[in-house]
Amino acid sequence: MAFRLTAAQRDQIVAQARAEAPLECCGLVGGQGDTARRVYPARNADQSRTRYLIDSGDMLRATLDIEDVHGWDVSAFYHSHPLSDAYPSPTDVRDAVQSGYAEHSRFVIVSLLDPQRPVMRCFWLRGGVIAEEPLVITDGGGA
Repeated sequence: MAFRLTAAQRDQIVAQARAEAPLECCGLVGGQGDTARRVYPARNADQSRTRYLIDSGDMLRATLDIEDVHGWDVSAFYHSHPLSDAYPSPTDVRDAVQSGYAEHSRFVIVSLLDPQRPVMRCFWLRGGVIAEEPLVITDGGGA
């Protein structure tokens, strides 16, 4: 299986990562199954270069829109690594498992090690085990 983002959705996440660097950016992706439908940028309540915490108000607004308005799922959480690889850090894994979201959602990470060539990867963190899922960028679909 692979997680599908449109090129516009990928570009939206990358633009947010660049705009918020050197801090980590974050947000949610609402979708159906393995297909993203909408990206929901959020504020990083931690305002940190090395970790993120989605602002609780942003989390509530996005989750209500995703689940109650559209009937989608929270398909993924995303964040940036301004100064490291697009791979979950021990903190990312610990926080995902402690939140409970690791069992039901993907985690997309965009690395800005080379800001001109960002790298985006997708992972499942179930039980604290890092498993990469292919990320497919499509030309259309999603909203």
